[in-house]
Amino acid sequence: MSEAKAIARKRSSGRIYMPTSARLSDDVYSRLKEDILSASLKSDERLYETTVAESFGGSRTPVREALLRLLEEGLLVRQGRAYVVSRISVSEMIDIYRVRQNLECLSASIATETITDAELSELRAMIEVMRTAAGRRDGSTFNLVDSEFHLAIAKSTGNEVLIGILTKLHERVLLVRNSVERFLSRLENANQEHEAIYNAIRRRQSTIAVAEMNSHIQSTIESLKESGIDLIEINE
Repeated sequence: MSEAKAIARKRSSGRIYMPTSARLSDDVYSRLKEDILSASLKSDERLYETTVAESFGGSRTPVREALLRLLEEGLLVRQGRAYVVSRISVSEMIDIYRVRQNLECLSASIATETITDAELSELRAMIEVMRTAAGRRDGSTFNLVDSEFHLAIAKSTGNEVLIGILTKLHERVLLVRNSVERFLSRLENANQEHEAIYNAIRRRQSTIAVAEMNSHIQSTIESLKESGIDLIEINE
């Protein structure tokens, strides 16, 4: 999807835009970030201040501020006057998953002690949404809820440092997962692994929760190693 089409899709949603509002920068930031993480804007697509400003009906200054925020978060890189949606290599992706592996095992362990019944209900609901998405081979929905599932476990720990780091790592992961067809083959297995993680946390079984989380993420690492491709090959 082209830059203009992707942004136009957002503007056609029926929402009211206020170009002169101080909130415009936040609005542009949120909407572009959503487009990047949902793969409406693909890796290597170029964004320009003037084009984005025209699409949102505002000036370039708040747009520039929004683009710089995305640049700082690693979702965009700068090439001349263009802001380009980031691309991740297999090596970097594996590194991200290895860091996640350690942090998410910690998250699962703490969650067995801190998670509430309400938070467990949220995890259960997410598993059902992912089950439906897997059946439909709806990778985009599955991947977004997958990240929400893992982050919900982290949030249940109450550890803001852990939550912050994992949030950034999941954003990097989504750049890849929503762009690669190969991940569709793991949806059903991944959700069975989610079920095992959920059950261990629900039963307050820390050792089992850690083992299930470790195995879950290791399965994805092995899938990446076996892929033999240089990420990212984008599905147009």
